[in-house]
Amino acid sequence: MSTTGHTATAGQRATGAVAPRTGSPDQPVLRVDWPDCRARGLCAELVPENIVLDEWGYPLVTGPVTRRALRHAREAVTSCPHQALRLIEPVRR
Repeated sequence: MSTTGHTATAGQRATGAVAPRTGSPDQPVLRVDWPDCRARGLCAELVPENIVLDEWGYPLVTGPVTRRALRHAREAVTSCPHQALRLIEPVRR
């Protein structure tokens, strides 16, 4: 188990499982592209409000991105060395 108490099985990583969505459906969310992720952990350093690492160093998204964390989430997406992190923003109507 990780020091944060969040863990994922290999099956969860393979399917891109994340914590259940909470909050408003019009909040942005982070998604991990598991085949491209190499578990470097940079994303968790940049946006610890939304990403914790499992025992193997793979990121687990903990919930929607708050307005306060949005700048950090965008930085994590652009900083990922394998382009394995995406920010999915809601469609504005």
